[in-house]
Amino acid sequence: MRPKSVVLAEQLYLGSIVVFAAIGVLTWTPTVETYGAGVAAGLLAFVIGLSLMLLILTTRRASRVALGVLTVLTLFTAAGVLMQVSSGTLAAGPVGVLTVVQLLLVAIPNVLLFLPRSREWFRRVAEARWEKEA
Repeated sequence: MRPKSVVLAEQLYLGSIVVFAAIGVLTWTPTVETYGAGVAAGLLAFVIGLSLMLLILTTRRASRVALGVLTVLTLFTAAGVLMQVSSGTLAAGPVGVLTVVQLLLVAIPNVLLFLPRSREWFRRVAEARWEKEA
């Protein structure tokens, strides 16, 4: 059974995907004007699909590789938001607020997935896989 920290991480990360989609909707027009509708839609679909895949692999399949990729992507997201804040280019209004909320909704699950109970769950699932294969 998955620990509460993993379940909560899953729920928060799902929330971050919803917020990301909302940001995509709010910034749709300028993105389409810059890159075209095909690229904008493809990029939005790719990021949402990748996020869902990593979420499922991490919180349902206990993949440590997916957890590592998720952690690295979260660090890139945090670095991007911090660069926007430091350079004064963070969007004003709802998009800026949603950007910060989305960062929190990906950062908190990463912390939860490294708590002792979560790490123990990842270990148990990995051991069960090894026993099954042997």
